[in-house]
Amino acid sequence: MNTRGPSRCVSGFTLVELLVVIAIIAILSGLVLPSLLGARRAAQSIHCLSQMRQIGVAAMIYADGNNDSYPRSQHSAFAHGELVWARALAPNLGAATTDAAPLMNTIYHCSRDTRKNVLSYGLNVYFELGPEDDYPGYPTTWRRRSDVPNPSATILFAENNSDADHIMPNFWTSPNDAADCAHDRHDGKANYIFADGHAEARVFTTIYDPANDIDAWHPEWAGK
Repeated sequence: MNTRGPSRCVSGFTLVELLVVIAIIAILSGLVLPSLLGARRAAQSIHCLSQMRQIGVAAMIYADGNNDSYPRSQHSAFAHGELVWARALAPNLGAATTDAAPLMNTIYHCSRDTRKNVLSYGLNVYFELGPEDDYPGYPTTWRRRSDVPNPSATILFAENNSDADHIMPNFWTSPNDAADCAHDRHDGKANYIFADGHAEARVFTTIYDPANDIDAWHPEWAGK
């Protein structure tokens, strides 16, 4: 009678086999990680666009309650005794007060923006220029939605690349001048809010290319 217990097979990896396994893992990681990083970047871009859509809606709510006028930025708000746009829109974005500080690291900050404690978005300064300013189209002003000929084609907010809360395309003469606009933050594109409140991602040359008479920043010229 066989009194031995069940046989057991103990196997191990040779050094060569271990090296092969490590090599396979490295290859798979090289294939998978770029896809994961790409998916993460895409998700961040979508999240940024979602934030800008909320800001666009908040700006329209603000206009509804303020004689159809857009909020101002640091460029002119203080001179007119008004709140800067980040504070003016804060209650429409869920803030309990006009304190914009709690929003600086949430809805006012794009996760693709590597800067800290700054607004990722800026107001198009054309919407607050007055007759005393020197700008293309002087002395026409576009303070109110009803003053804008083509609001669905005119940029109201854009992704900011400066420390200010506004962008000044009135000084641009070529795309090379647009350093205050983060026009390639999302892999060659950027997100924009238009004067009717909607937001979309665009390639910069589709919204500013003076050589081809494209200027979505200037309310008088946008969409023409």
